[in-house]
Amino acid sequence: MKITRIELIPTSFPLRKPFVMSGARITSIDSVVIKMHTDEGIVGIGETGDTSPWYIGDSQDSVIEVIRKVVAPQIVLGEDPFRIELIVARMDYAVRHNYQAKALIDFALHDIVGKRLGVPVYQLLGGLSQEKIPLMKVLGAGDTTALIKEARSALAAGFKSIKLKAAAQSLQQDVEMVKAAREALGPEVRIIIDANAGWQYFEALEVLRQVERYNLTYVEQPLPWWDIDGMARLRKQVRVPIFADESAVELAQVAECIRKEAVDGFMIKIAKVGGFLKAQKWVALAKTAGLPVTSGCFKGSGIEAATYAHFLAATEWMGRMEQGNLGPLENFEILDTVSVDITDDLAKKLPRYEGGHIHPPHGPGLGVELNEAVIERLVTPGKARVVLTR
Repeated sequence: MKITRIELIPTSFPLRKPFVMSGARITSIDSVVIKMHTDEGIVGIGETGDTSPWYIGDSQDSVIEVIRKVVAPQIVLGEDPFRIELIVARMDYAVRHNYQAKALIDFALHDIVGKRLGVPVYQLLGGLSQEKIPLMKVLGAGDTTALIKEARSALAAGFKSIKLKAAAQSLQQDVEMVKAAREALGPEVRIIIDANAGWQYFEALEVLRQVERYNLTYVEQPLPWWDIDGMARLRKQVRVPIFADESAVELAQVAECIRKEAVDGFMIKIAKVGGFLKAQKWVALAKTAGLPVTSGCFKGSGIEAATYAHFLAATEWMGRMEQGNLGPLENFEILDTVSVDITDDLAKKLPRYEGGHIHPPHGPGLGVELNEAVIERLVTPGKARVVLTR
């Protein structure tokens, strides 16, 4: 089997409600969808999820250009899609960073192999470890009363933990938000705050010392991504566990966080680290150090949601905490995909979200289909599909 053609489709999906966090206000999910064709007629698909340059530096344009100019002509076209390890290694040698572009290739390769073998992707990743994955409800920054109302609805629907966005308002407002959430939601609910790298050292120290009494499960990325030494100092000063997100993109950064004892755990996004293959190695590093890993997403469609469902279903080490993979739920402002019929997603046959859990699709490959009519309607204005052949 050989890869004969690659299509890259830039799409923009408007959110029903803006998502606000430190340094960003997201109103539209600007994603890239891939269709990887083979000489046997099998087509592999994948999606980047949102491409926001503030996060790890990727954008729609950079994803498309690095595949168009380097990855497709030099590495992928004409290659056997079963040689995933070799293709991923060659991408890393040829291109620095650009992880969402590399992940897009990795996702499509796994989808092709799963379809060719007639098995779900989770079988390629080690088999089914979790039949359903517990989820946390991720809330953007905003009015505390409204956030608590949304959190209560999520808990009633089966979610067990709540993540609040911090560092998008004053330090004292963040403290008051945590206090109000704990008092309203009770002692049993897991509460997480995510600063998205928005605090400096003394700001984080001030807030975390004040909120220790409210029994936070952890704080995610309190300091800028480059300040791993600062997180190590902070960890010695506060009792709130610290998880790294933006500080842990590359495998070497994961190792550095471990070596410097800077974190109590990690947050992964599969596209952030370059795809399934790299994500497995990433989690293995954390497991070696005995550190938990939870996940987020890039707020993509059901295509991206399927990639997470397969990875989490196959990764036993990540079955110990709730995960933040809510793309379609957040995009459509719903709490499950059972009581609501979603027809406007980029994918058909979305993964099943029910009772605060996501269930992996069981069909071959990723187990979802492209919703071609919706994709065509949501092609990013001013941009067009890119078709690459040898």
